[in-house]
Amino acid sequence: MPEQKQLRALLAVQDGKARSALRGYLRARRDVAEVRPGKDIFETVRAQKPDLIILEFEPNSRLLPSLRGAFRALPIVVVAPPVAELAFEAARLGAAALLTLPIAEREVASQLSPVLLCLAGNGSEVLWDADLVPLPVPAADNQGLPEAFTSSPRMMAIRETIEKVATTNATVLIRGESGVGKEIAARMVFSLSHRRDKPFVKVNCAAIPNDLLESELFGYEAGAFTGAQRAKPGKFELADGGTLFLDEIGEMHPSLQAKLLHVLQDGEFARLGAKSDTAVDVRVLCATNKLLEQRVGEGLFREDLFYRINVVTVHIPPLRERRNEISVFIRHFIEKYSGVYERTVPPFSEETMEAMIRYPWPGNIRELENLCKRYVIVGDSTQIVRELSLHAVEHSAASEESPVAPPIAFPVSSEPSLLEIGRQAAWQAERHAIQEMLVETRWNRREAARRLRVSYKALLNKIKQIEEGNSDQDRKSGS
Repeated sequence: MPEQKQLRALLAVQDGKARSALRGYLRARRDVAEVRPGKDIFETVRAQKPDLIILEFEPNSRLLPSLRGAFRALPIVVVAPPVAELAFEAARLGAAALLTLPIAEREVASQLSPVLLCLAGNGSEVLWDADLVPLPVPAADNQGLPEAFTSSPRMMAIRETIEKVATTNATVLIRGESGVGKEIAARMVFSLSHRRDKPFVKVNCAAIPNDLLESELFGYEAGAFTGAQRAKPGKFELADGGTLFLDEIGEMHPSLQAKLLHVLQDGEFARLGAKSDTAVDVRVLCATNKLLEQRVGEGLFREDLFYRINVVTVHIPPLRERRNEISVFIRHFIEKYSGVYERTVPPFSEETMEAMIRYPWPGNIRELENLCKRYVIVGDSTQIVRELSLHAVEHSAASEESPVAPPIAFPVSSEPSLLEIGRQAAWQAERHAIQEMLVETRWNRREAARRLRVSYKALLNKIKQIEEGNSDQDRKSGS
């Protein structure tokens, strides 16, 4: 009878007592060799090819899902604090077993023995040769954006909502300003759902004229109208079994909303010119940057349709409220477009990065991506920061009603420091936001503070700074 091959377990546990207990158990078995992690655990796995990873899992750590995505068939035993959320997350990611800190010796044997027995029976060589392909497959499709929905407790809460609703067939309404990443959220819902192997079909309701949108969504029969020489399936049929993403649904004409409501309720629709209905099984995700409640009040959006699509709401905050993501996104986009255009550009200086982090980004992630693309093409960071300054001034001057000072003219010829440009742009955007809110609330400062999500005292201090700036400009103009 051939000798049993010794298994190899990568022990990546920081807790000293837990590591000692696990190491003692592995040595006592004698059929398992310990592999110690190097500086890069992914390189260690690829080089050492262990049969098992024993990994300490901490709150907000992305290491477990990253390993689970990169090495899909490799068993991972999780060591974690006694937190229910961590246990749930480990189970969701397919952990082979869970050991709770502090580890009891009897728990080590009861949890690890079945895993090792299974490995010994299956044979590790088959596992590596057939299944263990080190491809970076994420747990959810974030369209390549690093740290998307993992950068802060607020974004993590949104991700948790997405993960919970993804496994259902509920309609999801994704809300947020233009460019914040609503499609990323929709694709995450899709990639985590049981429909992920089926089609994902996107329709931008704002980009298609109303008279064409109906045929785009529902298709048409031959002869349904002049020029319809052959039948054409619509997006609902193309998405059958999968997911249909209706972007900018707030722009859909009310006459078409009734037909959409029908298919959402009954799962049936009629092609243009058809005599019978077509049944489909489609999950619908919707996105909008409009305030649908206001459009309902204005008669532009059906109230019954609003309640039908608003089963679960995911609100994506603007980039100015996620400033800790900006530097990560900048590096990602520069690396991406350096490869696309085959150009190498130096990283932004510290002052430039600070100016970009302070900039309000009214166009959100889309604006940031386009700016990084221009920088790769142009290669001049000074020009990029001056663009930011100009955009900040234009954005603040968009409103004609202005109870505060006129926009700052940035002195390009005097070559101001990048840091100063960034500070001025941020202050100008802040003044503009305060200005708009005061006008909207008719100078009800307590209400303005509540809606701006700042303290009443902080808002009064900002208004005082604005008024002092106005007085200084009045004195200069009078002299």
